[in-house]
Amino acid sequence: MAKDETSIDEEIIQKLMELRTYLGTKLEQLEDEQEKLRALFKIVDEVIVGKSFKRAETAAPPTIDESPTKPASVPTDEIAPRPAELAAPAGEEVPLRSQTGVLLATMYITETEAQIIPAPDMNFTTSTPPFQSFLIGRILEPMRQKDVEAVRSGVLMPDQALQFEPILEGETIRRIVIKNYGDTRRMREIMTTTRWTLEKMAQKTSATI
Repeated sequence: MAKDETSIDEEIIQKLMELRTYLGTKLEQLEDEQEKLRALFKIVDEVIVGKSFKRAETAAPPTIDESPTKPASVPTDEIAPRPAELAAPAGEEVPLRSQTGVLLATMYITETEAQIIPAPDMNFTTSTPPFQSFLIGRILEPMRQKDVEAVRSGVLMPDQALQFEPILEGETIRRIVIKNYGDTRRMREIMTTTRWTLEKMAQKTSATI
């Protein structure tokens, strides 16, 4: 005997309720998995940065196919004022301090650019490790190369690729300009590794930090 219409409707509703319960359970599982994956990603990211720090002073800079961005020296007849006299760039002001609280530099961040200006009493030079081997060779230059490849593959426009330039007076670093740094995660990596690099440089120059 064929089931009446009411019986069929009840059966369909029952199946839909079961399906709804299944979908709800599956969604909760996926949300839980996503949360765990984000936590694991953060841990892996922190380990990578930590391992880079430990190898920084012994590792050689990577081989670069293209010529890296060359530091720009300030002409002797146009010497810029000392850092204390420089007008602060636009953007959010972030102090970079040593573990003991000594100011190493100040970072000014906008949506597309970051400028790092050493503290007036800090004498950072390009020849002091690990500036070239780590900050340039292992952090900024690989980021630039990655963006160059992204431009070649059409993922980025040429004017969106990361560029960096240390502004110098002789060998003394007056400021570091980083354009098109990318997303927040890359900015955080630049900030963290710059602070660590400057602290190591200060230790090398016997600065009180």
